[in-house]
Amino acid sequence: MVALDAIKKALGNSDAVLKIGVPVLFVVLAIVYFTMALWYRNQYGLYRSHIDSINNLLAIRRQDLQSAIGPLKPNDISVCKNLIEKQGVYSQITQNKTAIVNWRPLSVRMAGYLGGYKTVRDGVFDMTSGIQLALQCGARCFIFDIDYLDNSPCVPCLIHRDDQGVMRSLHTGSIQVGMDTLSKMAFNSNYDPVIVVIYFRRIPLGKTQQSNFMKATAAALDPLSTYHLGSTEQGNFHNCRSESHLFTSEITNFQKKFIVLCNYNTNLLPSTPNPKDNLDFWTNARLYVDPSGTSALLGPITTTVPNGQVAYAKVGSTQQLLQVPADATGSPTTTNYKTGTSNTFTIALSSMEDIFTTAQLSTLLNTLGIQSVPLDVLRLASTSEHVNTLTKASSANTVNNLANATNPKDPL
Repeated sequence: MVALDAIKKALGNSDAVLKIGVPVLFVVLAIVYFTMALWYRNQYGLYRSHIDSINNLLAIRRQDLQSAIGPLKPNDISVCKNLIEKQGVYSQITQNKTAIVNWRPLSVRMAGYLGGYKTVRDGVFDMTSGIQLALQCGARCFIFDIDYLDNSPCVPCLIHRDDQGVMRSLHTGSIQVGMDTLSKMAFNSNYDPVIVVIYFRRIPLGKTQQSNFMKATAAALDPLSTYHLGSTEQGNFHNCRSESHLFTSEITNFQKKFIVLCNYNTNLLPSTPNPKDNLDFWTNARLYVDPSGTSALLGPITTTVPNGQVAYAKVGSTQQLLQVPADATGSPTTTNYKTGTSNTFTIALSSMEDIFTTAQLSTLLNTLGIQSVPLDVLRLASTSEHVNTLTKASSANTVNNLANATNPKDPL
């Protein structure tokens, strides 16, 4: 009987706990849910893809970046000028070391993208302001991520998507406005060449749509006409005709020139009555997948080099390239890789949300000899959140002294 009474008492207590505890639990969960929702809205969800919201965020990002980067002294150091005038350490660089493959241009990921309020996501494009500020930071290589909206498959545009393919920019960017800005501002005070990477993320499925899409992309490049690398004393560089010696030629041969790379095989495009309507006309070199950096993140358009052909420019996933094994007895993999980059222009591509340390940048630039590591240059130059991640020993570095990650004996 005593045991039975104890059981009844326990059950009675549990009923009371349930009657009081469950409502309290729901109240607590509701508070937590609404607190998290409010935090997320304030942190990430203040802006949406409608015109007033986009214009509001544009105004904020323009002001923030102008305040942070605008007052900085422009980084207009010219490699070509220093080489020609033999300034300082540049006087010690022999002619066979002045090829473009020895150059490490500051490279911009997602050209013209200003990012969001507190994160790279939910951001906005401003082609004029974004490219102008990047040039001021010293950028000489620009990646244009070209895609299309499903309801307008014939209209190429710039879109920021995450690694899962979800659109993260609140709107799209204009290729033509970006090219127009480059043509007007790239060579005002610095005559070093500018590399323009036409990087297709997707292309339409239908043949007619593809044709219109490619023609529209070619038309958007027209502002580059005056300074586009075409027929020169070094050869005819239209249609990839001279890509075999483009990157091993002296950089000083290409002052005030736009060098266009593309990850699509433009040789497959049909000829057009006006050559400038054909993207192949604009393409100086074809970009293939680096076998050491193969990743689905590079997208479906970039392919491996066909059998019997040679890649003179290639792109690989940054995370895969960082895993190239270090040299070891009997397996000098890193040395072998660097031998390959000594005559092939290589880009290490990553997500906009990836952050590097100077040790990783040094591995990519020095150990592996990779020429281009595109970065979120604007946020890096203006936001302590990013600046503090680029550390060497205990010192923090800004975009202006990223040379800490390069070789001081190799100023190119």
